[in-house]
Amino acid sequence: MSKKKRFVTIQILPDDLSEAWTLRLRYRFFEFLFYAAVIALFAVGFAAVKVVQIQGKVLLANHLAARNQELMEQQKKMEMLEQELAAVTDKEKAVRDILQAFLASTPVDSENSAPAPTSAANLDRYVENIRSVEHPLEDKDANLLREKQPSIWPVAGIVSQRFSTGGPEGRHDGIDILAAENTLVMSAAKGIVTESGWDPDLGRYVRVNHDFGVETVYGHLARSFVKPGDQLAKGSPLGLVGNTGRSLGPHLHFEIIFKGKPVDPMPYLQ
Repeated sequence: MSKKKRFVTIQILPDDLSEAWTLRLRYRFFEFLFYAAVIALFAVGFAAVKVVQIQGKVLLANHLAARNQELMEQQKKMEMLEQELAAVTDKEKAVRDILQAFLASTPVDSENSAPAPTSAANLDRYVENIRSVEHPLEDKDANLLREKQPSIWPVAGIVSQRFSTGGPEGRHDGIDILAAENTLVMSAAKGIVTESGWDPDLGRYVRVNHDFGVETVYGHLARSFVKPGDQLAKGSPLGLVGNTGRSLGPHLHFEIIFKGKPVDPMPYLQ
């Protein structure tokens, strides 16, 4: 005996009392809708889990890429240090060879067992030989030294307060340069950002290391574009002039620090 089919009848009655609309659906149609909704929910949940997993993998890949970039930069620094050490070693060896040759060519007084007075020509030739060793190394590092020396003005403006170690005006570790708010602030030399944060006196500030014991500080910024670890070229933008911290108006506080001690920036700036 066959199973009796069941139906659901839906009637729609218009407001104008015209003929009613009748819709007759089997129970199986609603069962199909139910199962389809359950499958759709499972599919959405599965897709959401997959999206979260993919996002996690993307974040991990970005982290690994950043770490790989840091390792590559450290490797480059190590290679540069090795090249510089090799250059210094070669220079020392060349100077030692020149000195030994010079001493070997110097006549000796047999009575006193001491070098006899040498001629001015021999001494001049010795000095020139030493200089010939010095110049190639200087030429090689000249561009690097120029790039890492803080010599350009970080912002165009008027110096309202100069560097001071004390006296009636008190200590001031840098110079204050008046400039309009949100004026672009540039790095005075090539270097690596070591700090980018907030100080009660300087407000929002950035600190850059230029190697050779030289650092620069940029204070009272309205905004900073950089974070620790960023590499800056000479003239790269790092922030905007502001009025943050202990400040009476928009300006940039600029410091040059040499071996841990503030120095007057004015002699460095072109």
